[in-house]
Amino acid sequence: MIHKIILDNGLRVVFEKIKYVNSVTTGVWVGAGALNETKENNGISHLIEHMMFKGTKERDAFDIAEEIDGMGGQINAFTTKECTCFYTKTASFHFEKALEILSDMIFNSVYDEEELEKEKKVILEEILMYEDSPEDYVHELLTAISFEGNSISYPILGDMHSVNRITKEDINSYIANHYTADNVVISIVGNIELNQVKSLCQTYFNQFGKNRKTAELDQTIEYTYNKKGIQKNIEQLHFCLGVKGFERNNTDYYASNILNNLLGGSMSSRLFQNIREKSGLVYNIYSFHSSYRSAGLFGIYSALKEENVDEVLQMVNQEIKELIKGNLSKNEFNRSKSQMMGNYILSLENTSNRMTVLGRRELFYNETINPEDVIPKIERVSYEDVVRVSKKLFKDATFNVAYTGNIDKKPNLTDLFR
Repeated sequence: MIHKIILDNGLRVVFEKIKYVNSVTTGVWVGAGALNETKENNGISHLIEHMMFKGTKERDAFDIAEEIDGMGGQINAFTTKECTCFYTKTASFHFEKALEILSDMIFNSVYDEEELEKEKKVILEEILMYEDSPEDYVHELLTAISFEGNSISYPILGDMHSVNRITKEDINSYIANHYTADNVVISIVGNIELNQVKSLCQTYFNQFGKNRKTAELDQTIEYTYNKKGIQKNIEQLHFCLGVKGFERNNTDYYASNILNNLLGGSMSSRLFQNIREKSGLVYNIYSFHSSYRSAGLFGIYSALKEENVDEVLQMVNQEIKELIKGNLSKNEFNRSKSQMMGNYILSLENTSNRMTVLGRRELFYNETINPEDVIPKIERVSYEDVVRVSKKLFKDATFNVAYTGNIDKKPNLTDLFR
């Protein structure tokens, strides 16, 4: 059973007791990501995530690591386009200590000026590392050109200029505006008691202010059409093709993910089997569906020799045409649907994944769901739904194109996708 608790300050806590484990996973979800940033402070959500591990009024960075290690536990965090999450996983009897450490990091981090400058250098190195990874880089480039002018197009890490500009005052202001009770969710899954969750969360997280100090940013995200190539001295051409996809709460979300599995989301998919396995023209090719609260992006990625570009694009184009025509076998559909359902069911055996489902859903939609409730939604997707969605995505679509590589002549990758 899923419990939703509202603390005195309005903070939402979602909790699921799992009796058959001896651990507990806790996540602090904050509605603060690239979507909430500006060009000037782009990367600040991610920088704050880093800085909360650098020391509090009572603990330095080593103390945080040592205490968690001493419990045999785990602590980490991540930042996305839409949120930041800090999480721990410990034995159940260490639950209170884990909460206290998370609370200390969130409310008592000092953001030491010297540590801030050092961490900026670390993140600048991380940015350079991503720029040296053409696969990561071309995905980021596709997002940038597909949502041009909207903050969701900004890189999560920020850029060299924006990160360098961020000050301690900027951090304090951003936290005051976004780390508030109405914009934070605590998600807890494990073998502990409901009364523990209520009392300990009230004790350790009652410091969140009740309301954000700035208005919520406009969540309307327009899809834009563009193509962009970046010259890099590397051996392969890396490209992403993209079309407008479905937001996470769209009724076609699950059908589009089954379609993704079928087209290029698995080793048995059409793109992988026909272009990689049977033709040997690429080492890596796959499709993907990135869904956000108010937007979606369906894409295809590959890396290959420049001389194989035309042939591979013709084959990709042919696979898409077949889907538009409705040339989809029942066996393919059943396999893709079964794969998606099986993967999801297996993921629910992990308390961290269950914590993520609960926390993300509550944060984004103010909705408490049982993770198992997703299974009937997948089951209800019909063969006809997938055929319809393939036409909705690809028929008469203009493909965005992002590419990078060492090329003498920029290939017009959109010629085959008019």
